[in-house]
Amino acid sequence: DQQKVAEAMGRIESEAVRMTGLVESLLTLTRLDESQPIQKVKTNIVSLAVDVAKDASVADGNRKIVVTDINGNELAGRVEISANVDANSMRQVLTNLLANAARFSPVGAQIEIAIDSNAQFENHRRLIIEVRDHGEGIPEQLRTKVFERFYRVDNSRNSETGGSGLGLSIVSSIVARHGGTIVADETPGGGATFRVDIPAE
Repeated sequence: DQQKVAEAMGRIESEAVRMTGLVESLLTLTRLDESQPIQKVKTNIVSLAVDVAKDASVADGNRKIVVTDINGNELAGRVEISANVDANSMRQVLTNLLANAARFSPVGAQIEIAIDSNAQFENHRRLIIEVRDHGEGIPEQLRTKVFERFYRVDNSRNSETGGSGLGLSIVSSIVARHGGTIVADETPGGGATFRVDIPAE
């Protein structure tokens, strides 16, 4: 039956894509576990965030992604907020957080990448990045568990959307290697906010 063959091939292709993503994620974690030194360079975080947002919008055109300051004012791509980071690793952080936000927010919802580099801690400048969605949010008792490898808040839903339970673990490892922290919180009005706090210098 031609229709059944087409359906079977579609399922095989979908599973192959999922397995490829899983293997790539495991390889990324393995490299992070090897603790090779990261290469920090002065990076315009706004330009990086705008690029990642454009890539994510192409991959998923059902959600609007905007880059803002910490107070929610939209930032133009020409604005410069710089920090010394491993640019490729930070791109991975934003990519994973946006993919997670898209997975758990409704079609048509807005996602924000909010950036602040004026935060101070013990006279050191900090870079704060928040990825905010307006979906179902994360129960308070699970907000630390989501960074564990292979942990998924809702296994049945993640099996449908393709989540492997590794994306946030990769983010946590990269942030830790930058000497920073990441926490999950509630977005005002509903949803999840992931707050990254790393040294800016």
